[in-house]
Amino acid sequence: MNRYLMLALMLNLLLMVAPGSAVGLADKIDKEQDIQNSSEACASCHGEVSMQWKMSVHSSSLLHSIDGIYSYIVDGIERDPVRKGLPLRTELMKCLTCHAPVMEYASEKFVREVVDAIKLAGGKSANPEGKKKAKDLLSHLNVSCYTCHNMKAVPPPNTPEKQTVYGPGNVSKGNTTYHNVKKTTYLDNAIFCMQCHGVYTAPDSERIICSTIAQSYRDQYVAAGGQTNCQECHMRKNNRGHTFPGAYVPDMLKEGMLLELNARAFKSQSYGEKKWIPAAAITVDITNKAGHRVPDGCMWTSRVLLTVTATDENDKVIWSAKKEFFEPGLDIEGNRRYDTWEIKDILDYSLQPRMTTTEKYYAVFPEHEKLVKIEAKLAYIHKDGLEFPVHSERKVLKYN
Repeated sequence: MNRYLMLALMLNLLLMVAPGSAVGLADKIDKEQDIQNSSEACASCHGEVSMQWKMSVHSSSLLHSIDGIYSYIVDGIERDPVRKGLPLRTELMKCLTCHAPVMEYASEKFVREVVDAIKLAGGKSANPEGKKKAKDLLSHLNVSCYTCHNMKAVPPPNTPEKQTVYGPGNVSKGNTTYHNVKKTTYLDNAIFCMQCHGVYTAPDSERIICSTIAQSYRDQYVAAGGQTNCQECHMRKNNRGHTFPGAYVPDMLKEGMLLELNARAFKSQSYGEKKWIPAAAITVDITNKAGHRVPDGCMWTSRVLLTVTATDENDKVIWSAKKEFFEPGLDIEGNRRYDTWEIKDILDYSLQPRMTTTEKYYAVFPEHEKLVKIEAKLAYIHKDGLEFPVHSERKVLKYN
């Protein structure tokens, strides 16, 4: 066994401590080596699950959201006259409680080092070597095996037992050399995922709106009769396991939204004129089959874009229309914001779960057209420059 795996195994045992009994643990996470490769310890026995996890956004949960966390530190903590006077760890954990929960056990010194690394990794530094070193450190801060199977594995006000791994499956094999094993139904319930995938209420009662999935799932999907939970779609279906695919996986987008295009050719005329002009009645139906509104998650930038175009026989665009579905976030003054720590309210223009959204168009074309091709496209845009095509439908209209 190489020395890195041995270190990881020792570290994993060290970290398997319940939050309530972690008084001395803050002195243990004092440097990068204390967290490095911590999830690799699990890989020695759970290799397949570990490989799945490495493919998930959970494995890079801090770096994946580095822009937003960087903005919160620089603009929210260091420049806000109220926040800058509050304990750094308290404010930082408003992000890292979900993005890197193990930081709960970090020393003040290491908290400062992580903050400096986030500022270097997320900023526009001209120091590529320092930036790479910062990202290497932050790559070990994530939603790890320990996060889900110990720290957040029991419903409050209970606390997890030390050196214990919780799971929803068969525990007939009993305890192992490395840890105890306990079965819990909590990990197989949607409320388990809601700990992070929803509006977060910090200990000081501030509400941080990174995501509204939990509220949408409960108040819209379940309220409308939906009975499938998060784990069914994002883990069990198609043996997805611990990859936890979401909106960054095209297959999930295609599965979660359906597109149907209908177009009827007819002829129109301007009032008072005798001339008939080619026209079309176009209907586009978008059905949201997900268990929550779409888009969600990074709602301040994400949007679903519907584009409908009409082209002539030479593929020249002769008519077009666009519609965006999104959730703009507002601050307490009613100004639109893009940083989650500033968002205290939302306007909901998203696709609602278990519902079909219908868009209708009355399109008029140049009078000489004999054949018109109608196309509807649906795309998911995470941010400018990161766009995934979802569905497209086509119809051909002919005119005498």
